[in-house]
Amino acid sequence: MKYVDILIPPLFQKSGQTKPRKQAIADGDWIGTFNLWIIQTDPIPAIVYQQRSPQSSWEPSKLDVSAGGNYSTGESMHDGLREAEEELGKTYLPEQVINVGGRLNVSPDIRGLERKTVLDIFLVVDNSLLDSYQLEENEVTGVAICPLNELLQLHRGDLESFSVELMKADKSRFEYVVTKDSLPKNWDNYHYKMALLIERYVRGERELVY
Repeated sequence: MKYVDILIPPLFQKSGQTKPRKQAIADGDWIGTFNLWIIQTDPIPAIVYQQRSPQSSWEPSKLDVSAGGNYSTGESMHDGLREAEEELGKTYLPEQVINVGGRLNVSPDIRGLERKTVLDIFLVVDNSLLDSYQLEENEVTGVAICPLNELLQLHRGDLESFSVELMKADKSRFEYVVTKDSLPKNWDNYHYKMALLIERYVRGERELVY
């Protein structure tokens, strides 16, 4: 059973109280979450998306941030890098990742429960091929490299869809058609804002804050 720290507004510091993760969600508590966006700069700018498991209780089967999850009790910031290793078979060091800030998110899961999360957001550059990913199929259905240009056009409404190659845990590959409905719905257009921030990064800007 996974325990999490309960965070208290307005600064979202640890309250000293811990609960089982499922209980914290059911109680409407704020809990800490790690998000890692894996980006490519070569051969073209792109974002690595994971396809969530169809059994997930939040946004099942959607394309989502490369790796992420709730912190366990006592964890913070760089401890979340274990998510990339568990979900994608990727090991990144703290000095390799860039912290670009944080955000608050409230969204319902498939049970209608509001999930209140305080996100720490990181970027890492990894130009590896799809075959380098080793997926934990209980959590991640597939992984796809989505060209940044097409993503931005999709978000802006200049493109209705585009196709990518999606690799499953058994290394089989399929054509996947990405539409706006492929991505989770967030009140603040999180995925579009991250695409814009990543565009700034690949242009050479290094002072980045979400």
